[in-house]
Amino acid sequence: MFLAPEDAEIEIANSAAKFLARAIPLERLHGAGASPALSTAVRAECGTMGWFGLVLPEARGGSGLTAVEHALFYREVGRHCGPVDILAQGLAAMVTDDARLRAALLAGDASVALAVEDESALRLLGSPDATLALSVARDGARLLDVSMIEAAARPSLDPATGMRAIVRGTPRIVAVSSNGGVWSLGQLGVAAMQVGVAERALDLIVEYAKIRETFGRKIGTYQAVRHACADMALRAEAARCQVWSAAAAMKEGRSDAHVHLDAAKHLADRAAVGNADVDIQLHGGIGVSEEHHAHLLLKHSLLLARVFGTKRTLLARLLHAELEV
Repeated sequence: MFLAPEDAEIEIANSAAKFLARAIPLERLHGAGASPALSTAVRAECGTMGWFGLVLPEARGGSGLTAVEHALFYREVGRHCGPVDILAQGLAAMVTDDARLRAALLAGDASVALAVEDESALRLLGSPDATLALSVARDGARLLDVSMIEAAARPSLDPATGMRAIVRGTPRIVAVSSNGGVWSLGQLGVAAMQVGVAERALDLIVEYAKIRETFGRKIGTYQAVRHACADMALRAEAARCQVWSAAAAMKEGRSDAHVHLDAAKHLADRAAVGNADVDIQLHGGIGVSEEHHAHLLLKHSLLLARVFGTKRTLLARLLHAELEV
Protein backbone atom coordinates (compact mmCIF):
# COMPACT_ATOMS: atom_id res chain seq x y z
CA MET A 1 0.00 0.00 0.00
CA PHE A 2 1.12 3.58 -0.69
CA LEU A 3 0.67 5.38 2.63
CA ALA A 4 1.36 8.95 1.51
CA PRO A 5 -0.46 11.10 -1.09
CA GLU A 6 1.38 11.77 -4.33
CA ASP A 7 1.13 13.61 -7.65
CA ALA A 8 -2.51 14.01 -8.72
CA GLU A 9 -3.73 13.29 -5.18
CA ILE A 10 -1.72 16.22 -3.84
CA GLU A 11 -3.09 18.46 -6.58
CA ILE A 12 -6.64 17.61 -5.53
CA ALA A 13 -5.81 18.38 -1.91
CA ASN A 14 -4.29 21.73 -2.88
CA SER A 15 -7.31 22.64 -5.01
CA ALA A 16 -9.63 21.74 -2.15
CA ALA A 17 -7.58 23.81 0.30
CA LYS A 18 -7.76 26.92 -1.90
CA PHE A 19 -11.48 26.50 -2.58
CA LEU A 20 -12.49 25.87 1.03
CA ALA A 21 -10.33 28.69 2.41
CA ARG A 22 -12.37 31.05 0.27
CA ALA A 23 -15.79 29.39 0.48
CA ILE A 24 -15.98 28.40 4.16
CA PRO A 25 -13.26 30.21 6.14
CA LEU A 26 -13.31 29.78 9.91
CA GLU A 27 -14.02 33.50 10.20
CA ARG A 28 -17.57 32.84 8.98
CA LEU A 29 -18.45 31.38 12.39
CA HIS A 30 -17.70 34.55 14.35
CA GLY A 31 -20.03 37.47 14.96
CA ALA A 32 -23.75 37.96 15.46
CA GLY A 33 -24.62 37.02 11.88
CA ALA A 34 -22.73 33.71 11.93
CA SER A 35 -24.68 30.80 10.50
CA PRO A 36 -23.90 27.06 10.64
CA ALA A 37 -25.83 26.44 7.44
CA LEU A 38 -24.15 25.50 4.20
CA SER A 39 -25.40 28.36 2.04
CA THR A 40 -27.15 27.75 -1.25
CA ALA A 41 -24.35 29.55 -3.09
CA VAL A 42 -21.56 27.47 -1.50
CA ARG A 43 -23.51 24.26 -2.05
CA ALA A 44 -23.87 25.12 -5.72
CA GLU A 45 -20.15 25.92 -5.96
CA CYS A 46 -19.30 22.57 -4.40
CA GLY A 47 -21.51 20.92 -6.99
CA THR A 48 -19.88 22.79 -9.84
CA MET A 49 -16.43 21.77 -8.61
CA GLY A 50 -17.53 18.14 -8.37
CA TRP A 51 -16.77 17.76 -4.66
CA PHE A 52 -19.99 15.86 -3.94
CA GLY A 53 -19.20 13.10 -6.42
CA LEU A 54 -15.53 12.36 -5.89
CA VAL A 55 -15.88 8.59 -5.41
CA LEU A 56 -19.04 8.11 -7.43
CA PRO A 57 -18.39 6.21 -10.70
CA GLU A 58 -18.27 8.34 -13.83
CA ALA A 59 -21.20 6.37 -15.28
CA ARG A 60 -23.31 7.69 -12.39
CA GLY A 61 -22.21 11.29 -12.80
CA GLY A 62 -19.26 11.31 -10.43
CA SER A 63 -15.51 11.68 -10.82
CA GLY A 64 -14.68 7.99 -10.34
CA LEU A 65 -11.87 8.67 -7.87
CA THR A 66 -10.91 6.62 -4.82
CA ALA A 67 -11.13 6.67 -1.04
CA VAL A 68 -7.72 8.38 -0.96
CA GLU A 69 -8.99 11.51 -2.74
CA HIS A 70 -12.12 11.34 -0.56
CA ALA A 71 -9.97 11.45 2.59
CA LEU A 72 -7.77 14.25 1.25
CA PHE A 73 -10.77 16.44 0.52
CA TYR A 74 -12.46 15.94 3.88
CA ARG A 75 -9.21 16.57 5.72
CA GLU A 76 -9.31 20.06 4.22
CA VAL A 77 -13.00 20.38 5.13
CA GLY A 78 -12.07 19.62 8.73
CA ARG A 79 -9.40 22.32 8.81
CA HIS A 80 -12.17 24.87 8.23
CA CYS A 81 -14.77 23.24 10.50
CA GLY A 82 -16.84 22.45 7.42
CA PRO A 83 -20.48 21.55 8.07
CA VAL A 84 -21.49 17.89 8.00
CA ASP A 85 -23.88 18.77 5.15
CA ILE A 86 -20.98 18.45 2.71
CA LEU A 87 -20.38 14.85 3.69
CA ALA A 88 -24.09 13.96 3.87
CA GLN A 89 -24.67 15.40 0.41
CA GLY A 90 -21.96 13.28 -1.20
CA LEU A 91 -23.02 10.09 0.58
CA ALA A 92 -26.67 10.65 -0.36
CA ALA A 93 -25.74 10.63 -4.05
CA MET A 94 -24.42 7.09 -3.56
CA VAL A 95 -27.72 5.86 -2.11
CA THR A 96 -30.28 6.80 -4.73
CA ASP A 97 -30.78 5.09 -8.10
CA ASP A 98 -32.99 7.92 -9.34
CA ALA A 99 -30.85 9.65 -11.98
CA ARG A 100 -32.66 12.98 -11.67
CA LEU A 101 -32.39 13.07 -7.87
CA ARG A 102 -28.74 12.01 -8.01
CA ALA A 103 -28.00 14.80 -10.49
CA ALA A 104 -29.71 17.31 -8.18
CA LEU A 105 -27.65 16.10 -5.24
CA LEU A 106 -24.38 16.25 -7.15
CA ALA A 107 -25.19 19.74 -8.41
CA GLY A 108 -26.13 20.96 -4.94
CA ASP A 109 -29.69 21.75 -5.97
CA ALA A 110 -31.08 19.54 -3.19
CA SER A 111 -29.99 19.90 0.43
CA VAL A 112 -29.31 16.91 2.72
CA ALA A 113 -28.99 16.74 6.50
CA LEU A 114 -27.40 13.90 8.45
CA ALA A 115 -29.95 11.94 10.49
CA VAL A 116 -28.45 10.54 13.69
CA GLU A 117 -30.32 7.99 15.79
CA ASP A 118 -31.32 9.24 19.22
CA GLU A 119 -33.00 6.29 20.96
CA SER A 120 -36.24 5.78 19.01
CA ALA A 121 -36.01 9.08 17.14
CA LEU A 122 -33.79 10.90 14.66
CA ARG A 123 -31.84 14.08 15.24
CA LEU A 124 -31.12 16.12 12.12
CA LEU A 125 -27.69 17.70 11.76
CA GLY A 126 -27.24 20.19 8.97
CA SER A 127 -28.94 23.11 7.27
CA PRO A 128 -32.37 23.92 8.71
CA ASP A 129 -33.83 24.13 5.20
CA ALA A 130 -32.72 20.61 4.21
CA THR A 131 -35.51 18.70 2.48
CA LEU A 132 -33.75 15.32 2.66
CA ALA A 133 -31.98 13.48 5.45
CA LEU A 134 -29.50 10.62 5.27
CA SER A 135 -29.56 7.90 7.90
CA VAL A 136 -26.51 5.63 7.71
CA ALA A 137 -25.78 2.31 9.42
CA ARG A 138 -22.93 -0.16 8.96
CA ASP A 139 -25.09 -2.41 6.77
CA GLY A 140 -26.76 0.23 4.63
CA ALA A 141 -28.35 3.66 4.38
CA ARG A 142 -31.73 5.33 3.95
CA LEU A 143 -32.50 8.63 2.25
CA LEU A 144 -35.52 10.23 3.91
CA ASP A 145 -37.92 12.98 2.84
CA VAL A 146 -38.12 15.51 5.70
CA SER A 147 -39.64 18.34 3.68
CA MET A 148 -43.01 17.91 5.40
CA ILE A 149 -41.57 17.39 8.87
CA GLU A 150 -41.98 20.26 11.31
CA ALA A 151 -38.67 20.28 13.15
CA ALA A 152 -37.63 23.63 14.56
CA ALA A 153 -33.98 24.58 14.81
CA ARG A 154 -32.33 23.78 18.15
CA PRO A 155 -29.22 25.25 19.80
CA SER A 156 -26.12 23.28 18.81
CA LEU A 157 -22.89 22.86 20.76
CA ASP A 158 -21.03 23.18 17.47
CA PRO A 159 -21.41 26.59 15.78
CA ALA A 160 -20.40 24.93 12.49
CA THR A 161 -23.29 22.45 12.50
CA GLY A 162 -26.96 23.33 12.57
CA MET A 163 -29.34 21.05 14.47
CA ARG A 164 -33.06 20.46 14.22
CA ALA A 165 -35.42 19.03 16.80
CA ILE A 166 -35.72 15.28 17.18
CA VAL A 167 -37.97 13.68 14.58
CA ARG A 168 -40.13 10.89 15.90
CA GLY A 169 -41.80 8.36 13.66
CA THR A 170 -40.58 7.37 10.21
CA PRO A 171 -40.41 10.00 7.44
CA ARG A 172 -41.09 8.85 3.90
CA ILE A 173 -38.22 6.75 2.56
CA VAL A 174 -36.90 8.06 -0.75
CA ALA A 175 -34.15 5.50 -1.34
CA VAL A 176 -32.54 2.56 0.41
CA SER A 177 -29.11 1.04 -0.06
CA SER A 178 -27.71 -2.14 1.45
CA ASN A 179 -24.20 -1.11 0.47
CA GLY A 180 -21.98 -0.94 3.54
CA GLY A 181 -19.61 1.24 1.56
CA VAL A 182 -21.74 4.28 2.41
CA TRP A 183 -20.91 3.88 6.11
CA SER A 184 -17.25 3.19 5.34
CA LEU A 185 -16.87 6.36 3.30
CA GLY A 186 -18.77 8.31 5.94
CA GLN A 187 -16.49 7.01 8.66
CA LEU A 188 -13.40 7.75 6.58
CA GLY A 189 -14.68 11.24 5.80
CA VAL A 190 -15.30 12.09 9.45
CA ALA A 191 -11.92 10.64 10.49
CA ALA A 192 -10.23 12.77 7.85
CA MET A 193 -12.14 15.84 9.07
CA GLN A 194 -10.91 15.16 12.59
CA VAL A 195 -7.33 14.99 11.30
CA GLY A 196 -7.89 18.40 9.72
CA VAL A 197 -9.15 19.77 13.04
CA ALA A 198 -6.12 18.35 14.89
CA GLU A 199 -3.72 19.87 12.35
CA ARG A 200 -5.43 23.26 12.44
CA ALA A 201 -5.25 23.33 16.24
CA LEU A 202 -1.53 22.57 16.07
CA ASP A 203 -0.97 25.27 13.45
CA LEU A 204 -2.75 27.88 15.57
CA ILE A 205 -0.68 27.32 18.69
CA VAL A 206 2.63 27.03 16.82
CA GLU A 207 2.03 30.40 15.18
CA TYR A 208 0.96 31.91 18.50
CA ALA A 209 4.00 30.51 20.32
CA LYS A 210 6.24 32.37 17.87
CA ILE A 211 4.84 35.82 18.72
CA ARG A 212 3.43 35.68 22.27
CA GLU A 213 5.90 36.82 24.90
CA THR A 214 6.00 36.39 28.66
CA PHE A 215 8.80 37.68 30.89
CA GLY A 216 10.60 38.92 27.79
CA ARG A 217 10.68 35.55 26.02
CA LYS A 218 8.58 33.91 23.31
CA ILE A 219 6.41 31.25 24.94
CA GLY A 220 7.66 28.77 22.35
CA THR A 221 11.04 28.78 24.12
CA TYR A 222 9.54 27.27 27.26
CA GLN A 223 9.72 23.49 27.53
CA ALA A 224 6.19 23.27 28.95
CA VAL A 225 4.85 24.73 25.69
CA ARG A 226 7.28 22.93 23.37
CA HIS A 227 6.55 19.51 24.87
CA ALA A 228 2.80 20.09 24.63
CA CYS A 229 3.15 21.09 20.97
CA ALA A 230 5.27 17.98 20.33
CA ASP A 231 2.55 15.80 21.84
CA MET A 232 -0.02 17.51 19.61
CA ALA A 233 2.15 16.85 16.55
CA LEU A 234 2.51 13.21 17.52
CA ARG A 235 -1.24 12.74 17.93
CA ALA A 236 -1.94 14.40 14.58
CA GLU A 237 0.73 12.36 12.80
CA ALA A 238 -0.50 9.04 14.22
CA ALA A 239 -4.07 9.82 13.21
CA ARG A 240 -3.05 11.05 9.75
CA CYS A 241 -1.00 7.93 9.03
CA GLN A 242 -3.85 5.66 10.11
CA VAL A 243 -6.34 7.57 7.96
CA TRP A 244 -4.05 7.16 4.92
CA SER A 245 -3.71 3.46 5.76
CA ALA A 246 -7.49 3.07 5.96
CA ALA A 247 -8.00 4.95 2.68
CA ALA A 248 -5.37 2.80 0.95
CA ALA A 249 -6.97 -0.37 2.35
CA MET A 250 -10.35 0.69 0.96
CA LYS A 251 -8.81 1.60 -2.39
CA GLU A 252 -7.19 -1.84 -2.68
CA GLY A 253 -10.30 -3.68 -1.48
CA ARG A 254 -8.58 -5.33 1.49
CA SER A 255 -10.74 -7.58 3.63
CA ASP A 256 -9.54 -5.84 6.80
CA ALA A 257 -10.33 -2.32 5.59
CA HIS A 258 -13.06 -1.99 8.23
CA VAL A 259 -10.47 -2.60 10.97
CA HIS A 260 -8.23 0.16 9.63
CA LEU A 261 -11.27 2.44 9.45
CA ASP A 262 -12.25 1.84 13.06
CA ALA A 263 -8.66 2.48 14.18
CA ALA A 264 -8.50 5.63 12.06
CA LYS A 265 -11.71 7.03 13.50
CA HIS A 266 -10.60 6.34 17.07
CA LEU A 267 -7.14 7.87 16.66
CA ALA A 268 -8.55 10.85 14.75
CA ASP A 269 -11.14 11.54 17.46
CA ARG A 270 -8.43 11.44 20.13
CA ALA A 271 -6.15 13.71 18.12
CA ALA A 272 -8.82 16.29 17.31
CA VAL A 273 -10.35 16.57 20.78
CA GLY A 274 -6.99 16.38 22.53
CA ASN A 275 -5.28 18.94 20.30
CA ALA A 276 -8.19 21.36 20.39
CA ASP A 277 -8.26 21.16 24.19
CA VAL A 278 -4.52 21.80 24.55
CA ASP A 279 -4.75 24.58 21.96
CA ILE A 280 -7.20 26.42 24.20
CA GLN A 281 -5.04 25.90 27.29
CA LEU A 282 -1.83 27.15 25.67
CA HIS A 283 -3.53 30.24 24.28
CA GLY A 284 -4.38 31.29 27.82
CA GLY A 285 -7.12 33.91 28.27
CA ILE A 286 -7.55 34.55 24.55
CA GLY A 287 -8.16 30.83 23.99
CA VAL A 288 -11.53 30.93 25.75
CA SER A 289 -12.74 34.09 24.02
CA GLU A 290 -15.57 34.06 21.51
CA GLU A 291 -13.45 35.90 18.97
CA HIS A 292 -10.78 33.19 18.77
CA HIS A 293 -10.88 30.06 16.58
CA ALA A 294 -9.79 27.69 19.37
CA HIS A 295 -13.23 27.01 20.84
CA LEU A 296 -14.67 26.36 17.36
CA LEU A 297 -12.24 23.50 16.82
CA LEU A 298 -13.01 21.88 20.17
CA LYS A 299 -16.77 22.06 19.73
CA HIS A 300 -16.60 20.74 16.17
CA SER A 301 -14.36 17.84 17.17
CA LEU A 302 -16.66 16.87 20.04
CA LEU A 303 -19.61 16.63 17.67
CA LEU A 304 -17.71 14.67 15.02
CA ALA A 305 -16.57 12.22 17.69
CA ARG A 306 -20.22 11.24 18.18
CA VAL A 307 -20.99 10.27 14.57
CA PHE A 308 -19.88 7.24 12.51
CA GLY A 309 -18.57 5.40 15.55
CA THR A 310 -18.14 6.47 19.18
CA LYS A 311 -15.20 5.60 21.42
CA ARG A 312 -16.97 2.70 23.12
CA THR A 313 -18.24 1.06 19.94
CA LEU A 314 -14.95 1.50 18.10
CA LEU A 315 -12.84 0.01 20.89
CA ALA A 316 -15.27 -2.89 21.31
CA ARG A 317 -14.93 -3.73 17.62
CA LEU A 318 -11.14 -3.35 17.63
CA LEU A 319 -10.84 -5.66 20.63
CA HIS A 320 -11.82 -8.66 18.50
CA ALA A 321 -10.55 -7.42 15.11
CA GLU A 322 -8.36 -9.51 12.83
CA LEU A 323 -5.98 -8.06 10.28
CA GLU A 324 -5.23 -9.50 6.87
CA VAL A 325 -1.81 -11.14 6.79
